[in-house]
Amino acid sequence: MDKSAALFRASSVIILDYPLDAALTSALSICDEAVVVVDTNSRDHTVELVYTLQKAFGPERVIVVEQEWEFDRAWQEKCWNWAAAATDAEWLMFHDADEAIHEDSVPAIKATMARTDINLIRLPFIHLYATPRFRANFSLHHNTRLGRRSAGYRMRNWCSDHHPKRAACQMVFGGDERNAHIPNRKGLVTLEGCPVMHYGWCRSAQALAISQRKQSSWYKDGAGIEDGRIPTLPPHDFRLASQMSSGFVTRYDGPHPSSMAEWFALHEAEWKVLDA
Repeated sequence: MDKSAALFRASSVIILDYPLDAALTSALSICDEAVVVVDTNSRDHTVELVYTLQKAFGPERVIVVEQEWEFDRAWQEKCWNWAAAATDAEWLMFHDADEAIHEDSVPAIKATMARTDINLIRLPFIHLYATPRFRANFSLHHNTRLGRRSAGYRMRNWCSDHHPKRAACQMVFGGDERNAHIPNRKGLVTLEGCPVMHYGWCRSAQALAISQRKQSSWYKDGAGIEDGRIPTLPPHDFRLASQMSSGFVTRYDGPHPSSMAEWFALHEAEWKVLDA
């Protein structure tokens, strides 16, 4: 199979409670290497953490790219493409620090990557909410996460002048922003049984409140600028009872990736309160 690389970005991941080590472990079960673009202006020890992870996994498997980030509307697209430029891998996979893929999905994903008729791979999403025992019906149900470099695809930030409030995580491979998301695009396959497990809404209530405030500044009117300050805010209110009564949140009894076990253990006391 052609060489593959998972692309990451990391900024203030400790303060914002992102399970970067678990996400890296998950991605490296699929890809030959991972490229982490780290923000040199992170307001915690993110840079040191990334180099610690590089030492743990080995420099041949984790490539670190140091950059001073400018939080404008295109910051995510720039980060993904900095990462893509640091590897010669044919398959590129973008993977966030709050995501993991179950080990049972790995064989199907790798088998699909080995097919010569496939250029793009879309994966479904399971969004966990408040604790890993609940899931939410967020609008991002599928996303194209893997693509062949030789097919001419590149990372695109779906936030634009036409869609200033669209979540920047809705990124796609492709040179044509208008058509790259179409499911029947030539060489594209959707692996319904291989979900991306998204834990961004399971982070600590304090970290989640900070993260929401920072992101609202990045994307306000499509062009917010972040100056790196960490605001003082009350913890996020999950409103779990009302979210469940509305049907937006439901119970989740399915499996979780083994790479998340250590992060789960760190949060169990907080989650027990929410589960009560």
